[in-house]
Amino acid sequence: SPFKMFVNNIYLWQTMDKLKKELLKYNFTNTYIKQIAGNVGVDIIKLMNTKPTTPEEISKKLDEKITDVRSALNSLHFYGIACYKKERDEKNMYQFLWNIQYKKLVEKLLDHEFTKYKQIENTILEKQNRDYFICPNKCSNMPFEIAAQYNFKCPTCGKPLELEDKKIITNLKKQKKETSKNIKNLETLLKQINDNKKGYICE
Repeated sequence: SPFKMFVNNIYLWQTMDKLKKELLKYNFTNTYIKQIAGNVGVDIIKLMNTKPTTPEEISKKLDEKITDVRSALNSLHFYGIACYKKERDEKNMYQFLWNIQYKKLVEKLLDHEFTKYKQIENTILEKQNRDYFICPNKCSNMPFEIAAQYNFKCPTCGKPLELEDKKIITNLKKQKKETSKNIKNLETLLKQINDNKKGYICE
């Protein structure tokens, strides 16, 4: 019945809104969206729920230029996070209706965090097994063998290279632990989200 459909839609909206808030509380979520779609992209994700929305409506609600909104939507669409469908309005003109695929966003974030985790792990292994030398001006960071070839002087600015403090490994291990926690949280969220892709162009 129409009433049952209405109740289901309200429930879906409330559930998705809760999951979206959970997802957006993590700094790495906002950082990732900003990298691919700028600040406007972050605002679009925060604004939208399960209801399809036109770029014009988004532009009005965010008080952003329509060109900036379309650009951010296209960037999100490139990654499969924003999807659209064409429908005719009351004037029989085509309009683009957009929605956000939160499951896809979580999948992309998981890929990003997995890559980061592997990079941190590899860096820890490298730095545990070898001495690294750094430039005080932060121009360069290199293992002992390379530093020796440059007579322990920075090839960029000429400053004497310094032995890197092993405390960096402690910091990297902390980052690894945080990234592992992010992955577990995202995996939990992924199981709770179902996207509506029916009729939408996502790729």
